[in-house]
Amino acid sequence: MLTLALGLALGAAFGALLQLSGASSHTKIVNALRLKDLTIMKLILMAIGVGLMGVHLLDLFGFANMKVKDLYLLGLILAGLIFGVGFALTGYCPGTALAACAEGKPDAWVTVLGGLCGALAFAFLFPEVEESLMTIGRYGPVTIPDAAGIHGMWIAAPLGTVCVWLAMRLPEPGGAQ
Repeated sequence: MLTLALGLALGAAFGALLQLSGASSHTKIVNALRLKDLTIMKLILMAIGVGLMGVHLLDLFGFANMKVKDLYLLGLILAGLIFGVGFALTGYCPGTALAACAEGKPDAWVTVLGGLCGALAFAFLFPEVEESLMTIGRYGPVTIPDAAGIHGMWIAAPLGTVCVWLAMRLPEPGGAQ
């Protein structure tokens, strides 16, 4: 029960940060993609940097279990294409679409319903395409730290630091023209 409550609290905090940063605004997302307003990019870079270092620190001290899924190259490419087309057509990613739904934006509801229909279609089609998706480009659980024979923190710390540094260096809205 405590795990569910923690998940709900963290999810609410994440949604609040998305809303407060403007990431649930279609216009703000489009302006970020056009490099006119870098607020969302700053948020993403900060989240990647802090999350990367935080998860690896938790793993280092035994509070997290880093279970890496197998790499399926064909599935990864197809999923990236589907995500990219959906993002280009709607201007929302799944998280920002849900935050925009909570604000009552109709276009976000269309995005979420489209995503749910796509997920449902995939669930029904998966038994038919599983062998094709899972055998082509299957590499197992691949990580850079494992390939280098080091703990992930040795990569997470400098990479996370660079992400946080970049987030702080990006100009504020209306700063650089």
